[in-house]
Amino acid sequence: MESGATCWLSLFNGIGEPLLLMAPDGVILDVNHALSALLDYPPEALIGQHASFVCPPEGAQQIEACLADAARAGAARHCDGVARTRGGELIAIDIVASMVRTDAQPMIVAVLHDIRARKTAETNFHVSEQRFYALAELIREIFWVCDPSTRQLLYISPAFADLFEQAGCSLEDAPRTWSEAILPIDRPLYEHFLNAQTRGERVEVEVRFRATDGRVRWLHGRAFPWKGDGGRALVAGVAEDITERKEAEAERLALADLRRESLVREAHHRVKNSLQGVVGLLRRWAGRHPALASVLTDAISQVRSIAVIHELQGRSTGEPVLLCELLPMIAGSVENLFDAQVRLRVRNRRETMVALADAETVPLAIVLNELLMNAGKHQSADTPDAVRYIDIELSGDHDEALIVIGNRGALPPDFDFAAGGGLGQGLELLSALLPRDGATLHFSQHLGQVQAHLLLTAPAILAHHDPAGHVHHV
Repeated sequence: MESGATCWLSLFNGIGEPLLLMAPDGVILDVNHALSALLDYPPEALIGQHASFVCPPEGAQQIEACLADAARAGAARHCDGVARTRGGELIAIDIVASMVRTDAQPMIVAVLHDIRARKTAETNFHVSEQRFYALAELIREIFWVCDPSTRQLLYISPAFADLFEQAGCSLEDAPRTWSEAILPIDRPLYEHFLNAQTRGERVEVEVRFRATDGRVRWLHGRAFPWKGDGGRALVAGVAEDITERKEAEAERLALADLRRESLVREAHHRVKNSLQGVVGLLRRWAGRHPALASVLTDAISQVRSIAVIHELQGRSTGEPVLLCELLPMIAGSVENLFDAQVRLRVRNRRETMVALADAETVPLAIVLNELLMNAGKHQSADTPDAVRYIDIELSGDHDEALIVIGNRGALPPDFDFAAGGGLGQGLELLSALLPRDGATLHFSQHLGQVQAHLLLTAPAILAHHDPAGHVHHV
């Protein structure tokens, strides 16, 4: 069985880390094989020497301080130290020293950790980091590094000051300068970007900011996790001014829209011309067949009202049709069919212009055409005026449009539009085409006139702002 001393030596030499056994005053009592191999000294060359023997002269004071701390506190650590081999090579080490008390005497055990690999990695990282910062100084994009846990900005490249024209802007002031420049509409996106950056996520954002000259510019930023010195979790980011790219993209889209609008206008123009051709054919048939003239006149009027829609849509593609533009055109079409003159008055209350919903444009155009046709057909000839008139008044605001069409005459005794009594063919068509939602129609007798009251509300109509707010007369 091994003696206690033999067991101690076996254990001492079997430990893979370099060990020094010292008296409290720092004199080396023993070393293990790992330390002897690290420093290339035989054990007998080190035993009896002071611990400072294994380090260069400039490190002796740190060794003394480490031993004193171990003797006082029972343990001490000396980081980023240097040991010297027998051949004079300097080795980067960390030292952990502990006081050990035995029956014989107190001793200090010191473990030397070879940290050359770590130091090489740190040096390589430092060189890489310096190259990164040197590159950031030269290019036009903005680079920054921040601590995600505190949002503290650790570095920002000079391109930031160039973009925001903030020469000498400090790291503390840069985030505020950046945040204040972002347009209010994009600040929620910017805050989401900062929060994701704080969580160490990869994130991108496009925001608008106001430059010092007042111009709105675009900025694209992206952030990503980055390991700093010693493996510290940081966030790095890059941002660039993409205003030129955005403007070029907007110009390309605008050009595409113009081309599309041109094609759509051309399509509306061709449809209108085709419908006018149909009107010409119907006119010839009406001339050849007097018995069908009344029916064909109704058809001509309906086709022409649809042609009016295409004419208006061909003028302003993509915009809804305004009632104050549609009514005069339909009125002019009806005037050509009857010995009557249409007097149209448009009142735009609250400076709004009422427009038709796209889905109801054609049905309502036919409804208006039928109302005017009905007024023209039943216009009383018993009038002292040389010219018979059909009166139209349009009033509108944000919520509704009211069209009142009046002609001299009287309603038949059995007329009941709501119940369908006394309706002619035209009013039956009108009843079928009237939108179910957003349109109500009733007839009344007022001061010798038959009046049709057509009330339009959403969803049949939209409201469009008229900056001038004029009252239109036709």
